[in-house]
Amino acid sequence: MTALSNAQSRPDPSVPATTTAGNGWNVWENRAFTSRLTLAGLFDVAAFTQDSKNIEQVGAQPAKGEWRAERILISGTLKFPKPWTYLLCANFNGIEADSRERFSWMDIRLDIPVPWVGKVKIGRQKVGVSQEWLMPGLDWIFMERSTMNNAFIPQRSVGIQLQNTFARNRGVWSVGWFNDWFVEGRKFSAGGNQYGARLSFLPIDRDYGSTIIQVAAAAFYKQSIDGKMSFRSRPEVNQADYFIDTKTFPAGHSITSQFEAMAIRGPLQIFGEFSLTPVAAPQAGNPFFYGYYAGASYFLTGEYRTFNRQEGYYGSFRPNSPFRWGEGGPGAWEISGRFSHTDLTDHAVVGGAVSRWTGAISWYPTRHWRLELNYGRGTLDRGGSGTFQVFQSRIQFSI
Repeated sequence: MTALSNAQSRPDPSVPATTTAGNGWNVWENRAFTSRLTLAGLFDVAAFTQDSKNIEQVGAQPAKGEWRAERILISGTLKFPKPWTYLLCANFNGIEADSRERFSWMDIRLDIPVPWVGKVKIGRQKVGVSQEWLMPGLDWIFMERSTMNNAFIPQRSVGIQLQNTFARNRGVWSVGWFNDWFVEGRKFSAGGNQYGARLSFLPIDRDYGSTIIQVAAAAFYKQSIDGKMSFRSRPEVNQADYFIDTKTFPAGHSITSQFEAMAIRGPLQIFGEFSLTPVAAPQAGNPFFYGYYAGASYFLTGEYRTFNRQEGYYGSFRPNSPFRWGEGGPGAWEISGRFSHTDLTDHAVVGGAVSRWTGAISWYPTRHWRLELNYGRGTLDRGGSGTFQVFQSRIQFSI
């Protein structure tokens, strides 16, 4: 595959479009604005096997299928002299959800260019910390993000963020303030302020983006709400119960420091993150939590993921030879593996620690479809040690 063909990947729905290249049914443009409609749907199935200790810890986890996400995204530009961009994303949470909660807003964001600053992002948006959260979930290598990031970093919040690139787009910095008080219907004085900052850089960037190394560091401050905090995470299975959970305890704030590294060399990708989260909670002994993951993936058919230099994360790709009935073409095949560990037990707080090995294989018949299988084997340390296995599958469609 040439560098040019791989760069012509489908639009990243989390980054509002600045152009409306093409004349598809889902693209509109007039003198005032441009607009692009993106649709996505995911159906997941998960089935557990557990030893007796793990069942005692978290209960028997039933096999379950769910419509994980059915998303409608509208993105585009407002044609000012320096164009503004916007993103609206609504999610249908599945027919099994309460009727009052079936639809939710994921993103309501406006990006405004500011001279000498970069751009100001206003609204409900990703908080700008961790490669896992920054990139679209449709492009993540595994079915689920790590237990670490689910425990320490919220994916989205309402607030304002400043962001810009430097060193000829080899680096990205961002800082932001967030607080959902008016959305959640609580008083501002109850707390809940969040502050995030991230700095990423590409010390190696060559071969038209097919060979890169990225390093990044981030910090996330989270204030308690009404003087209390909690941390929890599922075992990288959205249908499962929370395996690690501190429950609510008296606390003032937490500060998560995060360090990332990633390398792409053609079809091979290696990645990892490490987080440290001390919590200001004198009554609980000021617990110190941590987590990490490391993994790798490889495209058997030779593709490689593009890198979004404006936002600082890797993104999508096109299969070299899409599958077509009766015409041949294998599509794209990817194999991957990851180990993750998150520990929420320290001093008076006993939230447990979970470790998981994950193997995955994905088939992308075309750029719109993905079929994925994940196998996980894990250990939960909480009042003893229990083990579990989980078999997961996903059918994904996006356009």
